[in-house]
Amino acid sequence: MALIYVVCFDIEDDKLRRQVGDELLGYGERVQYSVFEIKLSNSSTLKKLKAELKALAEHYEGSVDIRFYYLNEITLEKSTTLDNKPVARFPSAIIL
Repeated sequence: MALIYVVCFDIEDDKLRRQVGDELLGYGERVQYSVFEIKLSNSSTLKKLKAELKALAEHYEGSVDIRFYYLNEITLEKSTTLDNKPVARFPSAIIL
């Protein structure tokens, strides 16, 4: 079963903020400048992503706050935008 997270961050450094955004784009989609909805295949992928982000952040001083909010099937079904559009709707398959 896939794991869906909302990842949001508040990072002072412009370069690090861009790097974190670029890294997260590999896992999901940007829904606001510093907010992403990501879909991970398992908890090992989450650990890998957190390690990658931590490695980026350890080279910078200043405020780095990155948060992961888990969405389960119930909370996902209840989540909408202001105009009642569903959020975090990932396709069950992607054909390349």
